[in-house]
Amino acid sequence: MSQPDSAPNEPEPESPEPKPLEVVAGSAEPAPEVAPDRVVAMTRATLRGVDFRKARFDRFALVSCLFLSCDFRAIHLDKRWQPLFSAHPQNVFRDCHFDGADMRRVRPDQARFERCTFDDAALDGWRTEAAEFIGCRFAGAPGKVVFYGKPNASLARTLDPVRKRNDFAQNDFRDADLDDVVFTAGILVSAQRWPSQERYVILDHFPRRMARAKEEIVRWDVQEERIAGLDMLKQLSMRFRDQTEIIASRVSASGPAARVQTRVWAALEHAG
Repeated sequence: MSQPDSAPNEPEPESPEPKPLEVVAGSAEPAPEVAPDRVVAMTRATLRGVDFRKARFDRFALVSCLFLSCDFRAIHLDKRWQPLFSAHPQNVFRDCHFDGADMRRVRPDQARFERCTFDDAALDGWRTEAAEFIGCRFAGAPGKVVFYGKPNASLARTLDPVRKRNDFAQNDFRDADLDDVVFTAGILVSAQRWPSQERYVILDHFPRRMARAKEEIVRWDVQEERIAGLDMLKQLSMRFRDQTEIIASRVSASGPAARVQTRVWAALEHAG
């Protein structure tokens, strides 16, 4: 049914809806000032090739969206960006670039990252209990980060989509500084790519090695080293919960004396 024509020259009514995201691309000129109520709200949308470095907004409400080849390089992500990663159902980032981004003020929450790059990104403080990473590249020193192979039981019930494990495979850490990075809760170490330097140790059958190494360490002659070695084993068992394979720095700044750490890792390597 056709709608009646509006009265001639009648002004359009002002919309109460917030203004959409404004993206300024392909120009070095500063973007115009944005109204404080500028909000982006989308559901099940695909955003392709968006340069978020030029985005001007007040708030995001993007749910179950696919971000394809989007650019987040060198952005300082503050709390305004958190809804991108906390959306239920999850948002998916595919072939996106976070190189040089400061992501310390956001959490990855339950977002999924596929073939994304994080070269020299600042991730210090990240705990990825529900995030997923497939085919991503990490380079430089991300800071203190804990990657989880599965969410804890209480968190798993809130995820959308629901899952018992986080996808974590084919990620490239060959050029990353892993001194402060932990891989735990069932991550398959052999399914990733790692640095080849001698500073890291990679072990399989970790629970079995732990038991055998303990039998050796309790026989160490020097009491101080024996106590420190057993305490290190205890800390490792907590750090690498549910891990059959592990990767770690051979000497950590936060561990016991370098000699003790070297001896403990040697005992674990020989316990295979």
